[in-house]
Amino acid sequence: MNHVVIRKQGNSVGIALPLETRIRAGLEVGQEMTIIELADGIKLVKRSAALERQLGLAQQVLREQAEALLELAKR
Repeated sequence: MNHVVIRKQGNSVGIALPLETRIRAGLEVGQEMTIIELADGIKLVKRSAALERQLGLAQQVLREQAEALLELAKR
């Protein structure tokens, strides 16, 4: 398991991925990533139009069904 450090880069922050990780994941400099926020952290995945469409639909359903989902969570 590799560890990375968050570093300040101008007005933003960033992480440097180890070369071996970048090669195994097939990541290129300048490639766009999608950030998925999880309960215990974040997940970075290669940007995919299909994944973004699925996440958008999931967010829409969660917004539309928020009351029903909250009621189910109480049970």
